[in-house]
Formats: sequence, structure tokens, C-alpha cells
Amino acid sequence: MTAPLIHLGLHRTGSTWFQTRVLDGRDGRAVNAVPDRRETTERIVLPRDRDFDAGAVRAWLAERIAASAASGSPPILSNERFSGNPAAGWHDAERTARRLADVVPDARVLLVVREPHDLMRSIWLQQVRIGHPAGIEDFLRPAASGDHRLPTPDLSFLRFDRYAADLDAVFGADRVFVLPYELLRRDAADFLDRVSAFAGFPIPAPPPGDPVFAAPPLLEAAVLRRVNLLAVRSSLHRAPPFPGLAPLGRRLARVVGRAATGSGERRRRRRVDAVIDAALRPLDLPTSNRRLADRLDLDLSSLGWPM
Repeated sequence: MTAPLIHLGLHRTGSTWFQTRVLDGRDGRAVNAVPDRRETTERIVLPRDRDFDAGAVRAWLAERIAASAASGSPPILSNERFSGNPAAGWHDAERTARRLADVVPDARVLLVVREPHDLMRSIWLQQVRIGHPAGIEDFLRPAASGDHRLPTPDLSFLRFDRYAADLDAVFGADRVFVLPYELLRRDAADFLDRVSAFAGFPIPAPPPGDPVFAAPPLLEAAVLRRVNLLAVRSSLHRAPPFPGLAPLGRRLARVVGRAATGSGERRRRRRVDAVIDAALRPLDLPTSNRRLADRLDLDLSSLGWPM
């Protein structure tokens, strides 16, 4: 049987496109062995250690992987939550890797990474879109000394050479494949060819025109943050005062966003980028990026990564 491929994400690296457009079963393309990401999250990622039953999960996955193989589809497990959640500092990424190695010990692992500055801007905008009320300063601000009630974004995770080394240690270096998201944006077909060569089975590209990578205008995000604070209930903000106004507020944010001008968006982007630059500077990411480039044997500087 072909070794399963585990696609870890990260968030904002084309994971949804990979799941819904590539792994959709059309025209001979592969399908997920377990297409419901919620189920793999609930069985593998979320349980406390005392509640995680590796044997039961292993048997459950083996049935689905066998069914996938019997149908002629390579077994692929794709879930960006496998690599942690950025709003919670990716705090369980390493633990989940160990669990995956336990329940799918023969798997090959695909990790897609993204230039850290660009990634954090995209993550912040995604979090605003799904309910976060924070501006970029508050989103990136470390917790106050002694305030460790909830996990917060941990920018040290962006030294991706370390996470790749952790995966090597758990799965074996020959079973871990890391690709930059920028290759996907540049040429999706070439990106999938590289994944196919690593996985050992073909993954045909979807029709031309994919993928589409959209982010809300920064003006829309500014309005949406206020809507989130007042009206959007989620795990990111549990007690808004006027939750019934959320649909109206979201529509208003979209309308205002359409009025964004190019000069206004450039001004807002410069301010956001300055905040991100200041937050990332202490990490010495160029050193980490050079180590990652050596591991990948790729010129990441040509893809916009600071070296």
C-alpha cells in the first residue's frame, strides 16, 4: 500500500485550496482519506493526553486509509490544524506531530511555509475576518508579565527551520518535505509536481485559474474589527454586547471596504508592515531562513524571504 501523505498546512499557505480544489476527487485527482477536518481535529489534536487513545485512532484511520486505497485514491490526510493555531501561538504543533507519528507511523509529511512577515499580515487579516477585534499592534503584543491565562501568538514559531527539525526527529528526515507557499503562488502545477514526486503518486492540478488568494482591504478590516468588538461572538471574543447586529455589521464593513482607495490602502499597509517589522526584528529571522534554505536547497531570497 502507498504510504499516506499528511499535509500539515500551515494556516494561510493555500491549505483550503489544496483541500477543496486539488483533493476533490474530480478528473482522477486525489481525495482526502478523511475529508472531515473537524473529525481529525477532534480525535487527534484536541484530546488531553489522558484522553488520547492512540490505538483507537490508529484503527479508525487505518480503516479510512484502506478504503481510500481500495477506491484507487492515494491516502491523504490534510488539516492545517495539525500544525497548530496561530491565534494560540501554535502551542500544540509539536505534540500533534508526535501523535500523528504514533497513529500513522509510515506517513510522509508535507509542510508548507510562508515568508514570516507576509504570513503574519495574512494571519491577522484572517483572524479579523473570523471575529478577532484586535488591531495589528494588539494582536502581536506579547502577554503582560504574569498573564498566562490563554495562549497568544508566539512569533518564535516563525523560525521554521526549528519546526522542520522537530518533524525530522519525529518522522525521519527522508519522510518530511518542506515547500514555500511562494512556489504555489508562482506556479501551482509545478508546486503539485514537486509534491507528487515526494509522495510517490500523481496529484493532477485543478483547472486553470486556481488558486485565488483573497484578503479583505485594510479599510474593511478596520471597520470589521469594530463590528467584531461589538457584535461577533466567537472563541476570540466571547461576550460582545450586541451579537444580533453581527450580520448587518459585516455587510457594512464590506460596503465600506469597496470605497478603499489605492493611496489609502498603501498608507494603511505601510503602518501595518512597520508594526510587523518591529515585532519580528528580535527573532533574527534571516539566520533561520538561511538554515531553512539550505535544508530545502532553494533560493528563498528569490521568493521574497529576507536572508
